[in-house]
Amino acid sequence: MLAAMGMEWRAIRRALSATGNPAQVVRCGIGLQRWSPPKPPQPAFITCGLAGGLRSDLPPGTVVVAGSVAMEDGEPVACDPDWVAALVAGARACGHEPVVGPVLTARRLVLGDARDAWAGKGFVAAEMETALLVPTGAPLASLRVIVDGPAAEVSEHWVRPGRAAVDPRRWREAMWLAARAPRYTRLAARCLAAGLSAARG
Repeated sequence: MLAAMGMEWRAIRRALSATGNPAQVVRCGIGLQRWSPPKPPQPAFITCGLAGGLRSDLPPGTVVVAGSVAMEDGEPVACDPDWVAALVAGARACGHEPVVGPVLTARRLVLGDARDAWAGKGFVAAEMETALLVPTGAPLASLRVIVDGPAAEVSEHWVRPGRAAVDPRRWREAMWLAARAPRYTRLAARCLAAGLSAARG
């Protein structure tokens, strides 16, 4: 299990611990900045946490399971169908009907008109990690919860959360995020844990 931010990493660890699941949870950093792939054979990699919504009809709190992932300049790569099914089952077990579709892995936060452009290409959400794992050749999956969208979006400064949180110019956004991000992170972790339980069952 790969989580970009500490908040996501802690939530996943707690959720898996509560279900007795021993799966390894690694804090990989935004854009995999803190992560190096393990030696072969590669396990399955599942990313989990928050994402930016690209479609105006998907409000914050929507659970997204990636059916495929793609870099901005690459072709979509299908996620592992068994893991996709398990994560969908996990979301449903937590009372949420997930949206399954293509997820964009971007090099920076997708903002403004770029959201509409990528939505027009069929993408449902954007994050910054999963498609970077494609070169490993490992089975991939991703479960995310939308934290912002076209109608209300955070600024690009939040790619460095620690710095943004202490910047007075970002405090209004910080309050907005503080009311949503922890709750959505816990939801993503619960859905993931339930999905892993479904897979084990």
